[in-house]
Amino acid sequence: MDTLNFPYRPNPWTMLLACIFFAGGALFMGNEAIFNDRGLIIDRVIDLGPSGATTFYWCITAICVAFVAIGIPAFFASLWSDHYLSMSQTQLSVPRFLFSRKPTVVKLVDIQRINLQVVKRKRFLNILHSGGKLTISESLLPSPAAFKELYSAIAHRVPGTNSRLT
Repeated sequence: MDTLNFPYRPNPWTMLLACIFFAGGALFMGNEAIFNDRGLIIDRVIDLGPSGATTFYWCITAICVAFVAIGIPAFFASLWSDHYLSMSQTQLSVPRFLFSRKPTVVKLVDIQRINLQVVKRKRFLNILHSGGKLTISESLLPSPAAFKELYSAIAHRVPGTNSRLT
């Protein structure tokens, strides 16, 4: 088996679109908060008066602003990040977070089990090893084909694992 190397970072254009979306949400909800003079009923369960509705709108505005504040550095990190996922004959090296400096290194012999998890059509590879759990997101790899290749390479090394990915 050759060494597998894949860039492991978010798509910068997805990050940019998310920033634009949440900035628009912040502008819209901030405008609603400033000019609000009515109450708000949420799902016919929660009934807020004018002041409660204004507070609710400001909270949503703050959440949107927080997502933009996180998204902007994440956008630039996704453009210039040199994070790579690599798998050699003996170990797997994966950045744990977008802003982490050092990757997490797991020896292949320490892998006890792998598990494919699908959440709303997003696939994650959970790797249980003697030191804990490591999760690899398909969306941070360059393509679904890269995810399949990685899954297959790990599955061949871990006994009792289905090596085919559907």
